[in-house]
Amino acid sequence: LSIDGGEPQVVPGYSTDNYTRWAVDYINGKHRDTSKPWYLWLCYGGVHAPYLPAERHLQDYPGVTVDTPADIYPPRLGKPSYMQKIAAWVKGPNGEPVLSDKAIGSEIGDVLARDRGRSLSVWSRQYHQAVRALDEGIGNVLAALEDSGQLENTLVVLTADQGYAWGQHGFRAKLAPYDANIRSPLIISMPGTLPEGKVCRRPVSGADLPPTFFRLAGFELPWTMHGHDLTPLVKNPDTPWPHTTIMPFTADKFGADCDTVPAPPGNRHKAGIPWYVMLVEGKHKYIRTLDANEPEELYDLLADHEELTNLASDPMHAGTLKSLRAAAVAELKRTGARMVDSLPPVANLAAAP
Repeated sequence: LSIDGGEPQVVPGYSTDNYTRWAVDYINGKHRDTSKPWYLWLCYGGVHAPYLPAERHLQDYPGVTVDTPADIYPPRLGKPSYMQKIAAWVKGPNGEPVLSDKAIGSEIGDVLARDRGRSLSVWSRQYHQAVRALDEGIGNVLAALEDSGQLENTLVVLTADQGYAWGQHGFRAKLAPYDANIRSPLIISMPGTLPEGKVCRRPVSGADLPPTFFRLAGFELPWTMHGHDLTPLVKNPDTPWPHTTIMPFTADKFGADCDTVPAPPGNRHKAGIPWYVMLVEGKHKYIRTLDANEPEELYDLLADHEELTNLASDPMHAGTLKSLRAAAVAELKRTGARMVDSLPPVANLAAAP
């Protein structure tokens, strides 16, 4: 661990517990000026590969098994061609999925020889064992806020940078445009200021958080931001929300390198996932893979939360498809994404913008 830019050093103990202890110390006034407002960004890494639990949790969830996702093995009807090659799991001796030699993870190279052949249930158990320490740590952080009298004037946001598919659509990875891969938790709390126990089902994104922070802190935005202030939703989850949520995926390219959609293989992540644009509006998700002549995807997230049935080719949903296609292009233009001028054509729809 590097502290304040110093030389990396080995820190004894379990990382989740260490981060919790340091966060509680900071909340209680250590390493900060207690007369000034403060900001704490607490990033736990315990459920990132290699998903190591604390020793005290190694025996948790004994004998627990998980259901096998419906499309863990190809073919995957209605999905783009790259999705037919995703094969992180194969059937094991007893029929349960086990990690394959072709496992594609977001951390290329993290599939060691000892990991291959481990079952989906074993992996899921280990992952959730690691989550236990996060749950304890978050509880300790909230207790420190309450015990120090700071809970009611502290905005607490619990979220993550992505989801992680365990078998869904054949993955053991993030990156792809499906909820199992990318959907993150979002819990916002400020007792006394925001209502408690409410659930908001509007789709939003991480880009919406900075404008929300500025608004709740009473500041104007210092520059134009693409996200939307979520304050109306956190105060009243049923308030009308006219905004869509968009997520362009450009692999490991950023800034001006994304101005034009490159031809394959330049438009691919090393895990084999091509660039795409994903947009959610209400209950519908629209996906446009940025490879020429690939099918568009349209899912009803309420009726089909596993995203198994692509509605894009169903004439009954042609109006929704056309509307969301246009909304995706409009949102790319609103956010200044120059790639909008080089989107490759979609399958059977050469006239699409």
